Amino acid sequence: PSEPMDVYPDDFDVAVGVDRLQRATTIDVRRIEHQWAGLRSFVSDASPVVGFDAEAEGFFWLAGQGGYGIKTSPALARACRDLIRTGRLPDDLLRQGIEPGDLARGRIRATFAPEGKAP
Repeated sequence: PSEPMDVYPDDFDVAVGVDRLQRATTIDVRRIEHQWAGLRSFVSDASPVVGFDAEAEGFFWLAGQGGYGIKTSPALARACRDLIRTGRLPDDLLRQGIEPGDLARGRIRATFAPEGKAP
């Protein structure tokens, strides 16, 4: 866990990634124009946070995906789409026993919230 901050990739990690890419492919990296830190977020119950915020009109949460990655991205994308468009989860997710409250922001507790601020 870390306090909120601007995140950037470590130069050594970038160099290792470039080296591995060049060893595994025929790609010759001459210059890096963009870098991404790959920051992952987690919440107290280890499940994603998906849905509109009751206290911030128009703000839609999609966070806490650390550890889920590519396996859940299609379902989370559909959940977001349907919650934004209709306010409901897709029927197949509901049939799996997932309810909007299972993903809602209100279920989590703050770990690093600034004093007097909600997570």
